[in-house]
Amino acid sequence: MSAQRFELTTWECMSLLGQRAVGRICIIEHGYPLAIPMSYAVVADESRIVIRTSPGTMLGRYEGLGSFEVDDVDLGSGAAWSVIVRGTIRRVTASYDLPDPGPLLDEGRTEWITLEISAISGRRFVVRTAEDGFSVAWQLSPT
Repeated sequence: MSAQRFELTTWECMSLLGQRAVGRICIIEHGYPLAIPMSYAVVADESRIVIRTSPGTMLGRYEGLGSFEVDDVDLGSGAAWSVIVRGTIRRVTASYDLPDPGPLLDEGRTEWITLEISAISGRRFVVRTAEDGFSVAWQLSPT
């Protein structure tokens, strides 16, 4: 059986990003990719993702290329989606005009950063239980 590829439009990806509060920001640390779960907010009209972190952390010191992933998997209904954003991470000096991402741990999270979106892609999937009953097989889905 062959699968067809069904990708989400940019506006669908932005809409899905706006429906969640936690995703994974990905940076390069000591030559290795690292994914960090973070609370976030979306500034859709400016194509930016906003994050608050602590100034002394690796993310608080980081500026440069990065990516961000948000997804949802509902094994009960067999539906899943994934959105990946790529862009440039920058520290922000004036955060008063940005939405507060409301970090789960608020204490010391005074460093505001943004991921300026340069590329975005997303996909929807249909999930079915594998024949062995222990794993999940993914198929691309048009809806």
